[in-house]
Amino acid sequence: MYHQKNLNNHRGLSVAKSLGIVLLLGLCPYSALAQDYVAQQTTHPYMVKSQSLTFAQVLQKVQQYQAGLGVWQVQQNVADAHLQQSRLWQNPSFSIQQTGFESDQDRELEISVSQKLDIFGERKAAQQLARVQRQQVDLNQALYDAQLKLAVKYLWSQMAILELENQIAQQQLDNSQAILDATRLRYRAGSIAQVDQDRTLMTHIENQRTAQEIGLNLQIAKKRLANLWGETQANFALGNNSDSAWPVNTQTDVAAYLQQNLIQRSIQLKAQQQRSKMDYLKAKARPNPTLNVGMVNNKSADTRQTEQQFRVGLDIPLNIFDRQQYALRIAQAQQDFLTQQQQFYRQQQLNSMQTLKSEMQGLKQQYDLMNDQQIPLSEDLQRKMLLGFKAGKFAITDVQQASIQLQEQRLKKMQLLKSAWQKAIETESLVLGISPEQVTSNDALHQINQTLWQDTYNLNSSSGAE
Repeated sequence: MYHQKNLNNHRGLSVAKSLGIVLLLGLCPYSALAQDYVAQQTTHPYMVKSQSLTFAQVLQKVQQYQAGLGVWQVQQNVADAHLQQSRLWQNPSFSIQQTGFESDQDRELEISVSQKLDIFGERKAAQQLARVQRQQVDLNQALYDAQLKLAVKYLWSQMAILELENQIAQQQLDNSQAILDATRLRYRAGSIAQVDQDRTLMTHIENQRTAQEIGLNLQIAKKRLANLWGETQANFALGNNSDSAWPVNTQTDVAAYLQQNLIQRSIQLKAQQQRSKMDYLKAKARPNPTLNVGMVNNKSADTRQTEQQFRVGLDIPLNIFDRQQYALRIAQAQQDFLTQQQQFYRQQQLNSMQTLKSEMQGLKQQYDLMNDQQIPLSEDLQRKMLLGFKAGKFAITDVQQASIQLQEQRLKKMQLLKSAWQKAIETESLVLGISPEQVTSNDALHQINQTLWQDTYNLNSSSGAE
């Protein structure tokens, strides 16, 4: 009685103290701060909703972030500077010379200016070569945008596949939980042995571990994708349905790349650059004269008379030994190789694309068959086997076998999806003329940027005109 009475008194004091605190907070001018504190304490850390992003939104975020460095603006400025530089005339040379420095000597003072003339179009050829290099910068930017999109698409596909794997893992976890619950009921009823229950529990624990592993991989994939636009938080999800995990946009993107004709344009532009380089070498090999204009002042030591003469001269180089003949031979060999390469690449590209298209169609047929017929039938079978096990009609091994068969089919479906994405990436890489490994590594965009930055540093020394 005494202990119960003290306990009641303690509770009364606690309630009074709590009421006093509430009244104090209500009268306190800082009650708003107290309410904020209470709200923060009652807010669950996992109540923050993740935003839903589509592939177009993700690509836009990555493009805006990657454009912040302004690499292409630098390359365009350098190429424009090369074009302006090619329009300039060569600097003239000024010379002054005198003979006779003593008072009893005849003196001659000559002042002249020399200017190399451009009769055979050397400046014009240099300008054309600079224009081609400016066009190359624009084409490289288009190729970079396509590679960036493909690298983002690869990481997006990995995230989409992992989300489906996560769904499958959760479904398998629910199945194993249902089997475990049914096994425990049968065990309590004495119809199965302890070892059957333990085996079911081991399978359920393994499914838990697998679900945790896939969940971790999904979070890492999200963070890798978020890193492309400068963030580390993975609080977003796919904005598309699970059915869109199949690479349905591949044919559309391939058709767009073929219409842009990026690789063919690249080869054609290289051929045009070789022709412009050959024209420049031919113009440079011709004997452009140098005009000399000067004034000669002669002063006699005897008569002290001064005589001035206006002098005009012309220097014509004799291109006897170096006529750029070997440089022209090299440029012509490269020109012929580019022509052969263009024809060979076009035929190989068409053949490979037809093969990949056939593989994609075959994979899609298998995927639809499993997704629409085989897996639903296995799910229905597994559900009936579980109901029969609960009713005592089937053994635990029958239910486990049905569950294993269903899981194998789901994993086979995921393998078909992975193969389809691999073929899709190969097809788009083929159209862009790059290796699939350039966009399928975890740091693909970083490597692409490293190459771009190095090309930007070397752009100042890449001019074909001297």
